[in-house]
Amino acid sequence: MKIEVVKFRTDGFMTQPFAFGGEDGTDKFDAHIKYRSCLQNYVIDTGTEVILVDTGLPAGTSEESPDETTMIYTGKDIKSYMEALADLGYKPEQVSKILITHKHADHTGELKRFPNAQIYVNAEECGADEIKNLPNVIPVHFTDGAYHNFPENQKIADGVYYIKAKGHTQG
Repeated sequence: MKIEVVKFRTDGFMTQPFAFGGEDGTDKFDAHIKYRSCLQNYVIDTGTEVILVDTGLPAGTSEESPDETTMIYTGKDIKSYMEALADLGYKPEQVSKILITHKHADHTGELKRFPNAQIYVNAEECGADEIKNLPNVIPVHFTDGAYHNFPENQKIADGVYYIKAKGHTQG
């Protein structure tokens, strides 16, 4: 199995409250501390399947202009998501599955470019505008029990597990 980053932006950041707000609340952290960050998009090549984790921003999305109040900055463009995927040697028709971490457009932006792929989405998020009306969506109900310290997961392929971790969005 080979896992690679689909790198299409660079030099992003998130503030400590955004990164670690969690259950204690953002007031427990220093908003001036910034951590390097990226959009966490990956390709998993199992040898028999090509699986994406998220599909980046929609093509043509403008770069943000961060300032001192910006909590998360996705970075400067290097290339488009599709160009970055091609640079790793993959074509859209090779992708068999896509795991969506959550519904936001910076994670679902290029879903329509993969008509042959099954799109796995937490069932709680299937009604989101970014996802609804796609014919190849598979709602995930996380029926495979615990995965280490996470109470719910769904096995997607040998060695690939979709883990339920609510908080940033509804699902």
